[in-house]
Amino acid sequence: MTKQPKAGSRDTAFFVLVDVLLRALLFPGLHALIYVLSANWFGSFGGNRSTALAVVSPTLARSAFFENISGVYLYATMISALPLYVSALGRSEFLGPIVRRLPMNTSVMLLALAAFALSVGLITIGAQGIASLQAR
Repeated sequence: MTKQPKAGSRDTAFFVLVDVLLRALLFPGLHALIYVLSANWFGSFGGNRSTALAVVSPTLARSAFFENISGVYLYATMISALPLYVSALGRSEFLGPIVRRLPMNTSVMLLALAAFALSVGLITIGAQGIASLQAR
């Protein structure tokens, strides 16, 4: 038996948007934390925490193109959300008219892939913007 949504409950598409934004914020934040801890604990980046933080943005800016190992982490983290996105977007009342225009699986998968691309794009564009500010 499925639960009926309560009055005032949020649409599932809202939770996909929140997930995309959280991933776009947490992924670079956790990278920065790991880089700083690596500088402290293992002497990476010459043991310099400033250097560790300075390389986070350029590294993430190029990770979308698999130019470093962070690209593997980026895509592994983001692609793991696709089943969640498909399930949540398929149940969305707000997106119902869009989902019903194409065969069910096609439209939901396209929306889930768009959410995936949005999260990767936000991280890449944000990192590139920070990297260009650091270069000045």
